Amino acid sequence: MNFIKKKFFILFLSFYFLIGSVNSINSGISFDENYEEMNWKFHVSFVQDFYSKILSDNKIDTEKLKTEAKRFVGYGIGFQIISQPIQFFLKKILIKNSELSADGAKFLSKHFVVFLFFFISGLFFYLILRKIIDNEIFSSLGTIFYLTYPYLFGQSMFSPKDIPFLSVWLICTYFSFNGIQKFILGKTIENKEILLISILTAFLFSIRIAGILILIQYFILFLLFLNNYKLEILNFIKKLKFKILLFLISLVIFTYLLNPIFWIDLSFFIETIKINVGHFNNVGTNTFGKIMYSKDLPSTYLPIWFLVKIPLLIIVGILLIPFSEKKIFKNKEKSIYYGTILITTFLIPLILILRKVHLYDEIRQVMFLVPLIFILGLVSIFTISKKLYFCSTILMIFFFVAENIKINPYQYVWFNLPSRFVDLTNKFELEYQGISGREIAKYLSKKTDNNLCILANPLHSVKPFLNNTNFNCYDIWQKIDTNYDRPFLALQNVRNIKKSLPYNCREIFQSDFNLFFHKKKFIAAKLLKCE
Repeated sequence: MNFIKKKFFILFLSFYFLIGSVNSINSGISFDENYEEMNWKFHVSFVQDFYSKILSDNKIDTEKLKTEAKRFVGYGIGFQIISQPIQFFLKKILIKNSELSADGAKFLSKHFVVFLFFFISGLFFYLILRKIIDNEIFSSLGTIFYLTYPYLFGQSMFSPKDIPFLSVWLICTYFSFNGIQKFILGKTIENKEILLISILTAFLFSIRIAGILILIQYFILFLLFLNNYKLEILNFIKKLKFKILLFLISLVIFTYLLNPIFWIDLSFFIETIKINVGHFNNVGTNTFGKIMYSKDLPSTYLPIWFLVKIPLLIIVGILLIPFSEKKIFKNKEKSIYYGTILITTFLIPLILILRKVHLYDEIRQVMFLVPLIFILGLVSIFTISKKLYFCSTILMIFFFVAENIKINPYQYVWFNLPSRFVDLTNKFELEYQGISGREIAKYLSKKTDNNLCILANPLHSVKPFLNNTNFNCYDIWQKIDTNYDRPFLALQNVRNIKKSLPYNCREIFQSDFNLFFHKKKFIAAKLLKCE
């Protein structure tokens, strides 16, 4: 019976990987992806310039480099080191078998790597569940529930920062739990394991500097271990001083290597954190009908978005924790893992709220907490009632699959069932990533009226999908209210979608979709013709 269950799970993972891989390269191109490519080009150029000046004994203009680096501050090259070689080979295949431009093929080839990271996160999600509750069916169903969750599945099609960050955070969580497990079993943690955790942690820092928050999780894990096993903190630190020193030194070295802008000046690390806490853009996010700006966020911002994005089943599981905690915390070892996730999940949002950290685009920047929240909810429900867990997760998986099919490729806009009693189209931010550009391009490619200029923001959301022999005039959306030569076509999307039509422009095509049990259509983008 167990063999059949394992076989089914492996078959699901294989089929899921195939579907996700194909879907990822058929997705649209999101708003930030061009920035990611610019970040890579800047770092390659910076490294080349840095070494050429060192080798030639030329003085490095530190202040000038710092000024240039601030455009990409907080983002290293860890993920890009892995993605770029894969992109190089996959891009050639895509160009050969499609009408994509070279840039378009490069963007879409990265999508596959992003999805690959998310798929790997599912494997580590499974392993963490097994550490807390050693039950094959529980962990398998929980992982399928996690992988089919439309919001994350949708983000995994294109999100080059947030999905890799989420994935590496989970991987770091698993290996830190492994380290503590060795102490519990009375074994010595080896130096190579210390190095692995430090490399993974540095890799996390290189994706987003916010990865420094995982040190809080490590500290919580360490304290819970000491508390549960009644160990003196100072004596234990003395015993492990060389291991701790090895972790810290290797962490600094690998962080330095994976973030070339720190080569200018290692103290730039602190400046990077400051810049990222107070994000330079004052982005507005429609939240319950109110535009909440990142530089002046109310404390309700994160709770509201979590309440509309997290599945109802998980919310119920979280609410049931006070009734399940006695059973969960019976086992010393399991309670350390679960307790670490529980405290981390509540403490980090609290810190972000109290520190007034600039956030925007719903929960995108705290997406790494979603798998942790899922673990809390799933374990809680399973502990209360196994029948309830099996019935509810299976039902929700079927619902997730159906909705993934229904709203493809806009799964990331997903909202939970209770929120659908509200008019979501007016109350919340919707298709803010701009991936609808591909659907607009598909419509345009069928039209003969192709001698007009196309205005869009971002341009890379639509341009790579159009044949340059038919369409060769492009400009930015912001010129729509100027004396730009008419007639022209304009792609109205992202945060402009809810604005009224510009002067003498009419809608000729609309990209829309809808969720189950919600009356109004979600408008993703409009194509305008301006006479």
